[in-house]
Amino acid sequence: MRLKNILPAALVAVALLTSVATSCRATATAPDSLPQAARTVISKHFSGKQAVFVKQETEWTRRFYIVVLDDGSKIEFDSRGEWTEIDCATGSVPDALVPAPILAYVRKHFPQCVITEIERDARGYEVDLSNGVDIDFDRHFRVREIDR
Repeated sequence: MRLKNILPAALVAVALLTSVATSCRATATAPDSLPQAARTVISKHFSGKQAVFVKQETEWTRRFYIVVLDDGSKIEFDSRGEWTEIDCATGSVPDALVPAPILAYVRKHFPQCVITEIERDARGYEVDLSNGVDIDFDRHFRVREIDR
């Protein structure tokens, strides 16, 4: 009788694990397959750099692209071609891609630093500075937290 109770739970667990394992798909793709907005960001703000790797990923219903440039920078774009994360391995995130209030805050409070990484989502922004400080901003560009 105890086996009867365990069997349905085990089947549900196997089904759940199978769906999680197959919910994320990644495919290497050509730079030309990126949405136009993503290609514009790369050509305008990362001129002189080439995409050496482009990957399209799908998680559940969300599709996004990961682009690695020849200088080691990594940019993640959503399905519309809007950047969601920029990680400049050897330099700084282009000022034009950083919202003006964030750029002003960093220049005022950390004038010796540059932004090496920026990430945005529905809740706000997170920036990493060249001195190792991480700053979280809400959607209205108010500082939520500073990690040193």
